[in-house]
Amino acid sequence: MSTPTTGHRVDMGACRNPSLNIRPDLARAATAITGPSADDELVGPRGTWWWTGKAPAECPGFDKAAGVLRSLPLPNTRSFTRQSVLDYFDNTWTLTEVLFAALQTTDAFIRQPYHQLRHPMMFYYGHPAVLYINKFRVAGLLDAGINQYFEQLFETGVDEMSWDDLSRGRDDWPPVREVHEYRKKAYEVVRNVILNHPALDKPEIGWDDPAWAIFMGFEHERIHIETSSVLIRELPLTSVRKPEFWPDYHPSVGNASAPVPTEGVDYPVNSMVTVAGEKVVLGKDISYPSFGWDNEYGRKEVQVAGFRATKFKVTNGEFLRFVKAGGYMNPKYWSTEGWGWKTFRNVKWPTFWMPDGPQGLHRYKLRVLFDAVDMRWDWPVDANYHEARAFAAWRTEQDGSPVRYRLISEAEHNLIRNTRDRVDAHLLAPADHPAAVAEPSRPAAANERISPDVAMLTSGNDALTSPAGGCNIQLAYGSQNPVTELPPTEKGFHDTFGSAWEWGEDHYAAYPGFKVHPFYEDFSVPCFAGKHQLIFGGSFISTGQLASKFARYQFRPHFFQHATFRLVRPDVDMSLYDGERYGAHNPVTPFFETSCMDSAPPHVGDGPCCSVTRRAAFTPTRAEEAASTKAKLEAAQVAYESDAILAQYLSLHYGPMDRVYPDLVRETGIIAEALDFPRKLAECLSAWADRCGLLAEGGGASGSGRDAAGPRALDLGCAVGRSSFELSRRFVQVVGVDISKTFIEVAAKIRDNGRMDYECAVEGEITERLTAALPSTSSPDQQQQQPPVEPSRCRFLQGDACDLPSSLGQFDAVLAANLLCRVPEPAACLAQLRTSLRPGGVALLTSPFSWLEQYTDRSNWLGGGYKDGLPNRSADALKALLAPDFDVLEEGSMPLIIREHARKYQLINAHKLVIRRK
Repeated sequence: MSTPTTGHRVDMGACRNPSLNIRPDLARAATAITGPSADDELVGPRGTWWWTGKAPAECPGFDKAAGVLRSLPLPNTRSFTRQSVLDYFDNTWTLTEVLFAALQTTDAFIRQPYHQLRHPMMFYYGHPAVLYINKFRVAGLLDAGINQYFEQLFETGVDEMSWDDLSRGRDDWPPVREVHEYRKKAYEVVRNVILNHPALDKPEIGWDDPAWAIFMGFEHERIHIETSSVLIRELPLTSVRKPEFWPDYHPSVGNASAPVPTEGVDYPVNSMVTVAGEKVVLGKDISYPSFGWDNEYGRKEVQVAGFRATKFKVTNGEFLRFVKAGGYMNPKYWSTEGWGWKTFRNVKWPTFWMPDGPQGLHRYKLRVLFDAVDMRWDWPVDANYHEARAFAAWRTEQDGSPVRYRLISEAEHNLIRNTRDRVDAHLLAPADHPAAVAEPSRPAAANERISPDVAMLTSGNDALTSPAGGCNIQLAYGSQNPVTELPPTEKGFHDTFGSAWEWGEDHYAAYPGFKVHPFYEDFSVPCFAGKHQLIFGGSFISTGQLASKFARYQFRPHFFQHATFRLVRPDVDMSLYDGERYGAHNPVTPFFETSCMDSAPPHVGDGPCCSVTRRAAFTPTRAEEAASTKAKLEAAQVAYESDAILAQYLSLHYGPMDRVYPDLVRETGIIAEALDFPRKLAECLSAWADRCGLLAEGGGASGSGRDAAGPRALDLGCAVGRSSFELSRRFVQVVGVDISKTFIEVAAKIRDNGRMDYECAVEGEITERLTAALPSTSSPDQQQQQPPVEPSRCRFLQGDACDLPSSLGQFDAVLAANLLCRVPEPAACLAQLRTSLRPGGVALLTSPFSWLEQYTDRSNWLGGGYKDGLPNRSADALKALLAPDFDVLEEGSMPLIIREHARKYQLINAHKLVIRRK
């Protein structure tokens, strides 16, 4: 069949969300396309030719009273017949074809999604059928395929790496009729395997059985029923129509909708409900009698702390407040990645909201699967993870909460469910449970009567009303529902299953004990990289295993599914935190354990949240800060005790220049400026002290309130002492402080002896003996004589630059060279600087801002990250912190060169800041 060249009311170049391009009142495609077309059979209701398996009215799961097809329950792999397996297959297969009957014209099948991150619908029309054939061959159920070309073309989907990883697509998709013919043949092959293959002769099918591939095919197809429905929801209205036999939307779509909603009237007040902390054991038993994907198996214990969560999922009405408040325009609410996605897509409201008037009016329709309806303010908002986190940040600010709101975790989600719906329900069942008594040899974790699964107990025809259900799953409705409609759990939470998935804070990762299933080796593992977020609870269109309490699905944070979120506020004792640093002005992010932490490699990403012990993403308590500071001080001390590091610092400080830098001493420009760095530091600080009247002729003191003996200087992070000695030319007292015991001992030795021999690295094990000697009277690049170095004026102390003894008193000048990014608490170091410097005193700070968690916890960095969604440069953060107490006298750069060996040097261009205390 050829693609028609006329009659399509579509924009083949559109790459924006069609909700922005198409007015919601446009007619359906069936009336929008005029004139005869080769696509006539793909316009309007499908004819009987469309059904390659059973027609909907003849299919198991058909609701005769409503005239619609809904899902059957998830099969019990321990209690089945060939007929029950065939019924489930027919239900699955025909649901796919009912859904794809929504597509109008060939264009709807081959049109690239607006975001260009997935294949066109043609791929998903053929892909589930191909997977049956390919996996049956892998499992040994089939010897040959049907069409090798199709079985390669339709084999593998896409998982984009980022929101801008756009696909160029292809323009040579086969005609719909050819894929339809393949589906007819595949249906007969699968049906024949179910009815006749001896693999189904076993009374129980498990992980190791070839027949596992049969159930794998079912659940894989059901995944694509759901994900394809999202792609259909993203198509222009002219490309789709609500197909016959598809369940109706929730009845509330016909109700009047207020243009400007009122909380408590048009959508409920979403209060928080308290949940006590306890241990949750995640993971599905390998013998549980239902199909599961490999990521569900294993065992993970998580200790959940107490928390509060919103009783409802966040509604469209709640989210409108965020939109109207400019939440999409303010980067401070967004993560760096989230803001990048938002600006790339120019997003201004949720993806399925359709503007019903000019921007700024904030009138919207709601795009459901096949139509635009009046906005349902009390339905859960469809959002991606980035939008959910931005809303949480905004609500934290709006509520003035000292604790940052977030999304729910996998373990926490289990605690808001009914007890029977927890994955570890077997641990909470009484020992004398009738099922345990009846089958004492069967593990409780594998017994579906002790730990029931709603997906196995309810169909779409009774999911809303069944005592085991009470949730909108299995296509009970063809849309989401009002958040208040269905009964809450025993803990007071609504819609913990169904209506819309909930985004979680956990990355997709393996439980301990995970193993790859050989029939589908790349189902989970490629996504175990810290780039995918878990979603929980299923949606209205989650059928079969997707509706299971064990389901663990994931998407990248920019992707849209029928997914929403609820807010969580951890219960926190704020007295554990530094009250000056944290509060409503700077909310804490308390540690919480996620299921992705400490997963066995290589099935985990390298993000900071992936370990119970590595907590850089969380706010440290006072005790944790103290322990971390102590550990980092000890680590820093050890880092500077080696002979190699000592030799590098001696060569930097004392040279001799013509021996340490023989090929560089004749250079000009930045190389020349970078040589003899410690001397130039002292000269810069001394010059500014002189300009500010802190030095009198002959080295005496000037100004009231200063030491009568003369001006004093403090060299914080003095290393092996060269700058301290240079400062002694103009300052009567100089105190050098360093964390390294070795550095202090060497500085004192050079002071007392005037020199010290050391081994300078040449290459490999070869060294050259050089001498570190006190500097001469004159400066190499100055004609005039300088005051001599006075070693006796220098005193060296081992100590913490952030916590000096008060007995040192105050100083007229302070040098802190390349120190701030090597102390555990830079802010504390600056506070010590203020304490140590007299009013009117000057200080010179240099730093390359080489932040490393080895020395400084990320939470203590000055800048070096993003704040309010924008880059927060360290120089700006430093000046902002100093502004209340200091004036800036000079800002610039000071380069330096460190020699590692004869042919390797580090060139560092440090930031320079000269300040004066007010």
